[in-house]
Amino acid sequence: MGTTARAASGFVGRTREIARVRSVVDGAQQGRMGPLIVSGDAGVGKTRLVDAACAQAVSESDEVLVLRGVCLPMGASTVPLMPLRTGLRRLPDGIPRPALDDDARPGGAPVVLDEWLEVLCAERPVVLVVDDLHWSDPGSLDVLTYLLAGPPDRRLAVLMTLRRGEVGVGHPMQRWLADVRRMPCLTELSLPTFDRAATRDQLQELLGSPPHESLVSDVHTRSGGNAYLNRLLVEDLSPGERHLGADLPADLRDAVLRPWHRLSARGRELVVAVAVGGEVASGRALVRATGLAGVTPSEATSLLREAVDQGVLDVTADGGHWFHHPLQAEALESGLAGEERRQLHAAFARACEKNLSARGDATSAMTRLAATTHVAEHHARAGNHGQAYLWSLRAADLAAALDDAPAELRLLARLVELRGHVKGVGESRVDLLDRLRRAAARVGEFETELGAVESLLSELDESRHPLMVAELLVRQEHLRFSTGRGFLRIDPLEHAVELSSPFPESWQHPYALAELAHAALWADRTDAFELADTALARARSVGHPRALAYACAAAAMGAEFAGRSGGLELAARGAESALEAGDWWAFVHASLWEANASGAAAPLKRVRAVEARRRQMEALGAPHPYLAWVSAALAADQLVMGEWRRCTELLRVALGSDPGGLADASSRLSAAHLAVLQGRQHEAEDHLARADELFAETTGFLPFEFDAVRARVRLGAGDAEGAFEAAMAGALSAGVPPTLCEWLCPLAARALGDLADAAREGGQPVEPVLGRLEDLLERFPHVIADLGPESPAYQARLDGLDALYGGEVARARRSPGAADRWARAAVLLDGECPWDAAYAAFREAEAVLTEGERPRREAATLVRRAHALAADLRAESLLSEVRQLARSARIRLDDVGAEPSEPSGSRLKGLTTREGEILEHVVAGRTYGEIARALFVSEKTVSSHVSNLLRKTGASNRYDLARLARHRSAGDAGDPG
Repeated sequence: MGTTARAASGFVGRTREIARVRSVVDGAQQGRMGPLIVSGDAGVGKTRLVDAACAQAVSESDEVLVLRGVCLPMGASTVPLMPLRTGLRRLPDGIPRPALDDDARPGGAPVVLDEWLEVLCAERPVVLVVDDLHWSDPGSLDVLTYLLAGPPDRRLAVLMTLRRGEVGVGHPMQRWLADVRRMPCLTELSLPTFDRAATRDQLQELLGSPPHESLVSDVHTRSGGNAYLNRLLVEDLSPGERHLGADLPADLRDAVLRPWHRLSARGRELVVAVAVGGEVASGRALVRATGLAGVTPSEATSLLREAVDQGVLDVTADGGHWFHHPLQAEALESGLAGEERRQLHAAFARACEKNLSARGDATSAMTRLAATTHVAEHHARAGNHGQAYLWSLRAADLAAALDDAPAELRLLARLVELRGHVKGVGESRVDLLDRLRRAAARVGEFETELGAVESLLSELDESRHPLMVAELLVRQEHLRFSTGRGFLRIDPLEHAVELSSPFPESWQHPYALAELAHAALWADRTDAFELADTALARARSVGHPRALAYACAAAAMGAEFAGRSGGLELAARGAESALEAGDWWAFVHASLWEANASGAAAPLKRVRAVEARRRQMEALGAPHPYLAWVSAALAADQLVMGEWRRCTELLRVALGSDPGGLADASSRLSAAHLAVLQGRQHEAEDHLARADELFAETTGFLPFEFDAVRARVRLGAGDAEGAFEAAMAGALSAGVPPTLCEWLCPLAARALGDLADAAREGGQPVEPVLGRLEDLLERFPHVIADLGPESPAYQARLDGLDALYGGEVARARRSPGAADRWARAAVLLDGECPWDAAYAAFREAEAVLTEGERPRREAATLVRRAHALAADLRAESLLSEVRQLARSARIRLDDVGAEPSEPSGSRLKGLTTREGEILEHVVAGRTYGEIARALFVSEKTVSSHVSNLLRKTGASNRYDLARLARHRSAGDAGDPG
């Protein structure tokens, strides 16, 4: 241990816990002695937590001295006072080492160390860390007791970590803990395992980019949130992995089985039997485990206590026993030899069957389901395919009767897998696949459902089952949409209509018609409105709630696209029909179009409509993928409105469990959008890359804002060419305009403005860029409007974005009067689109200073307004530009704590050394007099050099010159060449 703890960089989560530890360290700095015990499971992050808090303290004050001692699990030999000796190894120069081995001193080591610390703490605050206290020797515990009973005003913090599970009944430390817990100054912090969100944060740190939500689910389920096990699980994974492999890494197996190896031989045998049994060891389950392990009941009691004391098993609420870490049972069971494992599972299957037969109908339905599932599981692991199939079928029927869709889904997936191994028994493969896809639909398991649907379509004869095939073709398009495989395709939907046409009174026919209309509306087909009307009429005639749900949603879409009234009522009727049919896909689909119709008058109404439906889904227990879909859509709306805090909350909800491809990609796009707006470029690129991985189709996926977000991210990276290409890909996409289409032209023009600036600054011809700008304006004289009825609120947004578009065009052309365009944009977008309003305010201030036609007082007001807007949004990149503008113009920003340091490397090409020196002062915002005094020249000489600089760069004045220099400096800094 050195004088400082390890750096805290990279430590994720635990903000509150770090604050708790820091409060003890801060108290010591203020003269309050404070001991703290941090306890938790092995690998939960106790050491890293303490290190992070200490590193923070050291970084803030070089007075703080951290002495980090560690205890080790020694074997035959012991090292007296080990944590104290290791803590004193690397004392700073000038600090004498205490004589811990001086036996002649009265009181021995406790008094020696106490007196040494008394002197040291008078000079500086000291933090004594004792890691893994459970392995401490008695002598060290005596020293710690003496220190903790010392003066309360000593500038000393004693931070100790203790592994939960190592200090069982009868452990020597139990008495020591009981004694020190009576001391009033002692505080304790129990460190829990990571929740799912914190696990995601840790995986992002370990992998270097945001992980797939499916991987987060796998890791959290298998590790139980243990930070150390999380790290071992993903140690060799690439950032793009979506799932963990079936096998455990060798290091992980060793880590989780370490406490098992400390058990006696009989204890290990019993614990293995519990692992193979696969259920909490209590009652008959415990009898089975002890019987197969050859352990008597009296012997089992002591062996279970041993396993609990060693941290292998925990006592459950009902008095049973199960593993402390989820991975311990998996590691033990998989570590058995193949034949031995099969024999044990076969024996368990026989014992479970016997018990179930003896109990008969005396048990509850839930208990019978659990027992039947266990029998099926053991037969499957024993390789008894026939018996595994029959018992799985019984369990699936029980799960269906109990309406336990998740359990039924797991069992049906096994039945489909086993069906190929058995013949002449049970349901047909087609019947099983049909049951599987229906169970998957109820819980929102899109991937499982899609696999079942595709298998059914490959096995069914459409001439014999036309209506079922028609239904499956439509559902296949929904699932391809939901898993990111592609947008709705016309051909399969037309075939579904064709197959169902001979059965006009079936519910499948209006269902197919409605979704063909849905796809045709997005494709901007002329017959889409007629299809929607026909589907609605047929659905009303049939009266089936599922057909009516989709037909109403399609009709609502048609009303919105055509600018007709009635869309709100139709969508609301569709949502209610979807609830009646139990179809969550239809419910979300209709609810989002209900929100679109609600938002025609004002975006806030749209947000309120979506929030109301989201809360309804929560109350009704909707599957998480559907709730995540709505939460992600709501997050995107909140972001546009500048409500970035609420956006962040909703993204946490969406990603709180595996949301499926659709909601995952939607959430990633909003996360990327927010990150780039707030200046977190690397994070934005990572989220966008993950969204691209999730969805095979991006530009063609019209409900998502892939191209607008991509253009933003490329602008943030300084890639104006890439930003222009992304914006134009969205603007020129086939069908109706994509989401956020209104921003595509302003973003394209902004990219061209950046390219024009770069050409001028680099001495390159600007005409090619301006030619591209003219082409853009010829094709798109105004921003692209989304389809739907006109409203004053939406028209105001379009007018504001049109002014923004005009401002970018004027910037690219260097047109006079650009400030007026930016001013109009800032006013129209204020409150409606805060991010764009802040950007327009900055550009207005820049244009006013560059054009020099308005009073300086007005320019200062504009700069401060832009700063206030950007600060409220935490738009760090924009804030940086505003602050540089303020510095160049010598405008004070009251809320800026310190002036930015002078730029380096801001010289433009072709300048003399003296011109470069003067340019640095101009960028720093100094007056001619200040520059003259700094360089020992006259003001006239400075003025002459500035005139030369304006001539060489083409800048219109000093503010424009400073802007060009800043941009050149930023470009050079980002150029790896």
